[in-house]
Amino acid sequence: MESWQRNVWALTLCVFIAFVGFQFFNPFLPLYVRELGVIDPARIALWSGLLAAVTPAVSGLLAPVFGRLADRFGWKIMLIRSLAGFTVIIAVMGLVTSVQQLLIARLLQGLFAGFSPMAIAVASVSAPRDKVSVAIARVQGAQLISVAVGPAVGGLVASHLGIRSAFFVTATLCAVSLLALIVLFQEARPLERGEAPAPARATPLREFLRYPHFIPVMILLLIAQFIDRGLALLIPLQVAHLPGVEAIAATSGVIISVAAVGATLSASVSARLSEVMPIGRLLFIQFFVGGALCSAMALAETPIAVLVLRTLVALCLGGALTLAYTLGGMIVPGEARGAAFGWLALGVQIGTAASPLLMGALAALNLAHAFLMDAALAWIAAAVLLFSARDLLRRREPRGHALG
Repeated sequence: MESWQRNVWALTLCVFIAFVGFQFFNPFLPLYVRELGVIDPARIALWSGLLAAVTPAVSGLLAPVFGRLADRFGWKIMLIRSLAGFTVIIAVMGLVTSVQQLLIARLLQGLFAGFSPMAIAVASVSAPRDKVSVAIARVQGAQLISVAVGPAVGGLVASHLGIRSAFFVTATLCAVSLLALIVLFQEARPLERGEAPAPARATPLREFLRYPHFIPVMILLLIAQFIDRGLALLIPLQVAHLPGVEAIAATSGVIISVAAVGATLSASVSARLSEVMPIGRLLFIQFFVGGALCSAMALAETPIAVLVLRTLVALCLGGALTLAYTLGGMIVPGEARGAAFGWLALGVQIGTAASPLLMGALAALNLAHAFLMDAALAWIAAAVLLFSARDLLRRREPRGHALG
């Protein structure tokens, strides 16, 4: 097996283990907020949004610092730093006694966060240029399929052993992922044909703004992540409002898990379709149809309806991040791809931070309007492709081979 293949598979394994752990507690933060003494549904939604937003917000603000450190010391050590911090801080979350203490822990977690965009950036740098979409799809697929395992099992743990137990399981899995990363992953980037090795250096954002469509791609990533994180927060809140549902955590976990299988399938199929179909056109179709499905979720009144519609949204939009990242890798030269993905990940972090905060505030006022906002954003992304980055609708993934 080629060295890039070994590295991508090792990274995929580490991501899967860690994200199984994250899904043990992330979907159930609203329920943990209630357990910590917040009773009013509107305040639960607001606190849930704040708690979900604060970690990626801090991480996003520190992203340029982490990028410079990665340029100097390598991406692997930054991933190790992230997983080591998670292991300790997530265990502490299981010991808090108030929602204010949980907020402080989530704030501290932001100092070590950004694991997901860093992992995708590392996958893109590890693969040859014509295999970027495949590498990203593998890592994103591991992240998505973990959602099929974590929430379902985490929902059972939360329902029978208490939500606090889920935090300790997550910390343990982060430690296992950390060990796997140290042992299995060997940091390297394949040289492309005609490319000479170049020393790593910090690259300011202004250097990438001269590449056509860099900002539109960042906007597409932001919107794709915003919708995904928003739905993750809205599902438990929507299930809690449905009549006749007793096991809220378990029901929410099943819906999230089934949708995750659909998203994983979507990411894999999207990567394959991108080899024969223009990537921008495929992404446009996903956003346009996905927006209609998000709006339909506002009308769901039974657990079955929520399950079916959420799965359809996942099948449609699950590959959006893979395709948008692939476009990002196509518009910059190979030697700058690592730095470019670091800045593109900033859009992902903004979406990760803003979505739960805005969705939580909107859901506190009207849950249906939150789904309609996701629909509007999906259509805005489609409009960006159609009117602001029309050239991307014709872009195809380059064919070729890497050296080294």
